[in-house]
Amino acid sequence: MDPITQRYSRAVRLTAPKLAIETPGNAIDGYWLRDNLFFFLAERYEPSIERVVTTPSVADTVTNRVEPALSLDVLADLLADYSARPMDLKALSTADFAMPDRDSLGVSVAGRDYLIDLPARRVKEARGTLRVPALYSPDGRYACFVKDHDLWLHERHSGQERRLTSDGTRHHCYGQQPESAPSSVPKDPRRSPVGVWSQDSRWFLTHRIDEPAIPESALIQHAPPDGGRPTDCRFIYPMPGDPLPMATYVAIQIASGRRVTFDDWVVPVMVVSPISLHGAWFGGPDTAWLVRFDRYFKRADLIRLDLTDGSGRIVLGESVDSGYLDLNHNVLETPNVRTLAGSEEIIWFSERDGWGHLYLYDAATGSLKNRITQGEWLVRCIVHINEKDRKLLFLAGGVDPSVDPARRTLCSVNLDGTGFEVLLHHEGDIFVPMTDPCGLEQGRPFQPAYAQAGISPDGHFGVVRYASVDRGNRTEIVDFRTRRGFNIAAAIPELNGVPPRHFTLRAADGVTPLYGVMFFPSNFDEERRYPLVDYIYAGPHTQHQPQSFRSVNSAPAMSLAELGCVTIMLDTRGIPTRSRAFHQVGYGELLEPHLADHAAAARQLCERYRFIDPERVGMIGYSAGGAATARALFDYGEVFKVGISVCGNHDSSFLSVFMSDKYRGPGGRDRWAHQANNAAAHKLEGSLLLMSSDVDTCVHIGHTLSLVDALIRANKDFDLLIVPNEGHDMLLTSGYVQRRVWDYVAHHLLKEVPPRGFEMTFEPHEVAHYQRSYAREQRQ
Repeated sequence: MDPITQRYSRAVRLTAPKLAIETPGNAIDGYWLRDNLFFFLAERYEPSIERVVTTPSVADTVTNRVEPALSLDVLADLLADYSARPMDLKALSTADFAMPDRDSLGVSVAGRDYLIDLPARRVKEARGTLRVPALYSPDGRYACFVKDHDLWLHERHSGQERRLTSDGTRHHCYGQQPESAPSSVPKDPRRSPVGVWSQDSRWFLTHRIDEPAIPESALIQHAPPDGGRPTDCRFIYPMPGDPLPMATYVAIQIASGRRVTFDDWVVPVMVVSPISLHGAWFGGPDTAWLVRFDRYFKRADLIRLDLTDGSGRIVLGESVDSGYLDLNHNVLETPNVRTLAGSEEIIWFSERDGWGHLYLYDAATGSLKNRITQGEWLVRCIVHINEKDRKLLFLAGGVDPSVDPARRTLCSVNLDGTGFEVLLHHEGDIFVPMTDPCGLEQGRPFQPAYAQAGISPDGHFGVVRYASVDRGNRTEIVDFRTRRGFNIAAAIPELNGVPPRHFTLRAADGVTPLYGVMFFPSNFDEERRYPLVDYIYAGPHTQHQPQSFRSVNSAPAMSLAELGCVTIMLDTRGIPTRSRAFHQVGYGELLEPHLADHAAAARQLCERYRFIDPERVGMIGYSAGGAATARALFDYGEVFKVGISVCGNHDSSFLSVFMSDKYRGPGGRDRWAHQANNAAAHKLEGSLLLMSSDVDTCVHIGHTLSLVDALIRANKDFDLLIVPNEGHDMLLTSGYVQRRVWDYVAHHLLKEVPPRGFEMTFEPHEVAHYQRSYAREQRQ
């Protein structure tokens, strides 16, 4: 095998689907059963079946030991005996597990839901798994699901079903995502129900999505997998200037079927349901709360809903004249807002002093009682509130000004603002799962919906993940009284190869410190010269630089490094890990100052390290990173000579409203015309590969084809690949796309002839596991 083929073969292991399979243990999924018992899903790679298998496990803080709730061998025998059907490790690799209590284990596998009596080692209950996704009530009696445009209730013991709503239509649907939500083609975003159960299982809170006036978009599936003529898919897709889907909240009393509709409190929907973004929760008997943003995120309201009569009132609100509001800088995370039923108080997140901090309000009057946190650092996430002791645990960034502010520490503070303390810090990053007011994910039939995920019920213990890009990850159960812990999962670096390297440099303003990570080939030689590849994502809604070992998001950078490049991932100005000014410096300009900072970083790294060849600097990215890559070659062509742009949103005036309206602000298309990549296409001098899928519902293929048209009109040379039937994340999920990216890098940056016809395939279970891992990673 020739040297470049060997490098391709090594790089395959670092692609996202393979990386996720071979690096289990990076993220922990679990909850507390008792003060001293934590149930979690322990993952390991099993070479005999080439899959990740999950063992339901229990960590005991009395013994500091981890034991399987039931061994997989015993479980397979139990299920095989009960069902009279064979059951093996490969079949169990697809199972879902939950423990409703210490003596019971729930297993969903092969179309059946089993409840196992652990002390007796017997199956005590079995029923067919619902054939549709459902949300299960905390008492285990019911499951809500969607059929057509309405919400239905399934009674699990009797199997009887009844409608909860009956007047749903396509543009007035209940308990579902808006039609404009990203999904596969054929367009079907409504398979999973949307809503939240009350803790006592008496109420189900959901919404009706009204979207009759939104213009349609269309995609053509040019080469259907089953053959035949091309088919078109039409769906509504609100762009800047279009009407928005509106959510009207509906509470359903399960016993009576009574429906309470809150017609006066509609909420604009940006891309996905606000319930999916944890924007609604129950706050006590017959009370619910919801967070509402306006279209441009210039106002945020906290609204209290009375489930008895359908009334509501704004208890607390905040607005800004410039920029936008965040209640959590991670848009996928629960807002940093909590309602305390016992004391009738509210904890509210605000950047009013320039930094994201917490404030305590009176829930009856909406008046400020006191600020809780303060300083030139950022509250990242509320972890837990002990109402009895009036103490709050939270993750913070930037408490230590000498380290990367994207790294988090665990802190505590009293609700009156006194007693601030750093509980845990680490040379890398710290994560602790939160106690979410919405409860845990309610899509598993045996999972207790309101169990605590991170902090034990008595508050003495916590599930803590210590993460480091170069030193590995470990998850421990930590005793907060002694600050000691014991390990329950780990992902440790291999001894061979060159570890990633952190670097610090200055932004394009010459002042602001920026932080990044550099990846190397396993046979790296500092005396050689390597091309530099910048793996970019220029999104103001998320950080990009990895903080954990072998994160699947960093797979493209790691695999390209193994090919023979030095690759980087960088956090620039405009990302949400520091002050309001740092985050919103690029308001109105989606790609700046990100690109200016990336160009400044590339120049500094070329000057600092002799092993980087300044004549061979490239960039790759997808989605917002794809748009940034093309623009980098247009505006910073003296730095970036080669670019690979995958599924790029090249004109955000035709992108979904969330990115455009929140991060650019109000204004007609003429105001943003200069930002479209078409406007700068005439400046292309380097080598550019554009890639897109014909059925990408997140970023329409029209973005790429419009840029193609502009490049042709400018008489520019470029390369183009259209991939049928792939999704928006095809850079990470398609073996063919990966290979074509590598070939382009080999030819244009490594200056080598790529191996002809190198084949790389990903099995469906590998892609599915990557997608689950990536979703968990985004929440952590």
